[in-house]
Amino acid sequence: IKMHPRKLSKRLLVVAALSTIIIPLGVDAILLSKGHMGNPAWLPHAKLHCAMSFFAAISLGGSALAILKVRPITDRFSMGLATFLSSAFWIGLIASGLWPGTSYGFLKDPVLGNTPEPKLLGITIYMNVVLSLITIAIAGAGYWFAIQVKSVDYD
Repeated sequence: IKMHPRKLSKRLLVVAALSTIIIPLGVDAILLSKGHMGNPAWLPHAKLHCAMSFFAAISLGGSALAILKVRPITDRFSMGLATFLSSAFWIGLIASGLWPGTSYGFLKDPVLGNTPEPKLLGITIYMNVVLSLITIAIAGAGYWFAIQVKSVDYD
């Protein structure tokens, strides 16, 4: 099945925007809630920052969806902006894990226990980083297809 670049572009960017909204809430607020917002060891201020990340994800993904709804694929600036908005949360997650004293994983977590991350060829695989890279790649591919669309093509 061959799909026109404009449709593929929009679909990929929508997937990236939706993942920016759904994945952080689904994983951190539901699946790992005991290690995050429901963690009794966390100070209220730490929970504030966690909640702030939820609202940031919703804002960024929602803004990307709004742009994708109202702007044509041929508007490269708007598609670039939707790509950035869909990727910014994930870029921030990757960068945050590089900050001293932070961790992508849950080793020695007082609530979740000592849960080791999977390894592949001796390299630790952090699922949050993997999901980040996948979403960034989907958004980037969506933008790449968008710039392939000629201005005579219409949504």
